[in-house]
Amino acid sequence: MSPVVSLLLYAGLMAALFVAERIWPATQARGEWANNGVAFVLTACGQIVRATLLAVLVATVVNGLGGGLIDLRTWPFWAGALMWLAAMDLGEYLFHRAQHAFPWMWAMHSLHHSDRALNFSTTQRHFWLEPLIKSVTIWLAVAILFRGDAAIFGVYALANFWHLVAHANLRLGFGPFAWLLNSPRYHRLHHSREPGHYNANYAALLPIFDVLTGAYRRPAPGEFPETGLDEALESPWDLIIWPVRGVRRWFAGGKGEAAAP
Repeated sequence: MSPVVSLLLYAGLMAALFVAERIWPATQARGEWANNGVAFVLTACGQIVRATLLAVLVATVVNGLGGGLIDLRTWPFWAGALMWLAAMDLGEYLFHRAQHAFPWMWAMHSLHHSDRALNFSTTQRHFWLEPLIKSVTIWLAVAILFRGDAAIFGVYALANFWHLVAHANLRLGFGPFAWLLNSPRYHRLHHSREPGHYNANYAALLPIFDVLTGAYRRPAPGEFPETGLDEALESPWDLIIWPVRGVRRWFAGGKGEAAAP
């Protein structure tokens, strides 16, 4: 998928979600979106596009240099694309679990969880260093193990846009089939402020990994908890210095970053 096509799809999906969140919202909380426009800044940054293109670039370069022990190009296309998607999603899942387990990773990831009004722009709220870390860990590992092609990478790129939907402030859920695909209702529990929801629903795209690790929690009917942390963005500058900001406050005797939920 070309960068131009990616940007057009990204912009179109954002516009659709912007409208949908106002027609069928899970909650009426507006938070930063209405108060200081940080959400618009985050959306304009387009981090999901940059991260997706970087992941595809890593795979292309590593495969081009001879990486890829298992050649998915010899598989039926649907099987190869599904295997690549599952392998990348498993990597994202393991990385996400590490972000909640190791303090130095949580110091960065807490930026994502700080949004008190979860909406599709929250997808962009990630510390800038995280995609670079993924480039030399999970994305590199998948590219060393599997060899793909442009079509397989394109399917993965398209699937990545679902992250915008999963974070949207919508009442959308899949009921008893919540284990099949991440949804706004499912993922909202992961961002919940309620301690009873901690350590649950880590999945990026495929909740089956939550099922296998015991982290699966199916949302109850009408369950739309409040989200966010005590720490909040105060200016776009915080996007650049977020982990340092937490350490600075800790040394100053403040609360610092909240413990990883």
